Amino acid sequence: MAKIRVGVDVGGTFTDVLLMNLDSGATYRAKTPSTPHDQSVGILDGILKACDKAGVSTTDITELMHGTTVATNAILERKGAKVGLIVTEGYAQVLQIARSYVPGGLAGWIIWNKPEPLADLEHTFEVKERTGADGSVVRDLDEASVVAAIGKLKEKGVEAVTVSLMNSYANDRHENRILEIIGREWPGIPVSLSSDVLPEMREYERTVTTVANSYVKPTLSRYLNSLTGTLRQNNIATATKVLRSDGGLMTFDAAAAKPVNLMMSGPAGGVKGALWIAKKAGYQNLLTYDMGGTSTDVALIENGVPVVRRETMVGDVTVRASSLDVRTVGAGGGSIAKVPDLTRALRVGPESAGAVPGPACYSKGGTAPTVTDANVVLGYLPVDLLGGEMALDREASVRAVSTIAEKLGVTLEEAAAGIVSIANENMFGALRLVSIEQGYDPRNFALIAFGGAGPVHANALGKLLGSWPVIIPPSPGV
Repeated sequence: MAKIRVGVDVGGTFTDVLLMNLDSGATYRAKTPSTPHDQSVGILDGILKACDKAGVSTTDITELMHGTTVATNAILERKGAKVGLIVTEGYAQVLQIARSYVPGGLAGWIIWNKPEPLADLEHTFEVKERTGADGSVVRDLDEASVVAAIGKLKEKGVEAVTVSLMNSYANDRHENRILEIIGREWPGIPVSLSSDVLPEMREYERTVTTVANSYVKPTLSRYLNSLTGTLRQNNIATATKVLRSDGGLMTFDAAAAKPVNLMMSGPAGGVKGALWIAKKAGYQNLLTYDMGGTSTDVALIENGVPVVRRETMVGDVTVRASSLDVRTVGAGGGSIAKVPDLTRALRVGPESAGAVPGPACYSKGGTAPTVTDANVVLGYLPVDLLGGEMALDREASVRAVSTIAEKLGVTLEEAAAGIVSIANENMFGALRLVSIEQGYDPRNFALIAFGGAGPVHANALGKLLGSWPVIIPPSPGV
């Protein structure tokens, strides 16, 4: 029986599957539309298609590796759990006070909208206890106050609980006792302890990271359980692992317990794969450029080592969890072009047509002009994709882009070229963030482009950056 390893990456528009026969070294690829209502459906479709191409059974799969953006999207879209927070008496406003940092320099607070914490103040309750910085118990835990706090959290209808006590990194006894009491008073509620998620000093960073863990924990647990169930129903009983934000791997069980480490799981996979390809091509310094249907991720690798950050930033949330230094911009193949009535100036993104309804040329009900439609109009994309499995409707693209041409008073081709140029400038700006603005000269780096839409724009970006060579890996869309 052959040993089969499968890699899966779920994007906003497509789900990519790579199947590798570990005995022969042969690889097989599949790309299927993502299924936002239940991502496990798109994953299963891709796995079955790849197995069919390879001529193997799903029972032959011995290992499955998965990159996911479920945790990322839950934060960005603010669709996570309602989190309750238990803190030491006197520290209820730890998330509101934060670090008293306002971006934008002098008087920046005038135009800055302070982001709302992931745990509301009305869902934060204090308990009587105190541990010293040296780990000594200054004040014993008052268990009656813990029971009272749990009762109030029940009344508020929270869906996950975070426990973050002062100096618990030095002594976790009180947090563990609270966990026992919660298990007795409220069995089944997801709980995250700061002493477990991030046992480090600095109470704000520890608290916000643990709250973020609780915020995405129920969503990610449901997703992984659904995926596991779907795999088992189709006789795929295999070792399953998820890609971490720093490029490492963790089991599904570990991921469900600490999903805060998966905030940049999807983009990290692209960087690790690009590094492997670049080393085979003989290049150590490179800029990676991953353009999908919804967004574009870029990163810098110097001397064969990707830059790793101690913090992960998703939207306006910054947590203390290691991640590869990947920057994201809302420019992808599905980015929608528009001309606001007020400015009459062409804009592209960050809104995306996604997988449903998708660009107009997908014939799935989408009518808005997108970057993909502009590429079809200009002839940069053929009308048959995925080896003929997916046909593009050029006439639909023409109709969509014509709306932009009419508003701007230009020809169809000029409107399409304008859409592509603005998308390129948006991605160029992201590449500048990881290169020029960090003190690196992009002319000293190769540019490796991948993702479903990456190679189409690669040479234009290479010219803007002055990077050489531009590397396109095999099957860059997968």
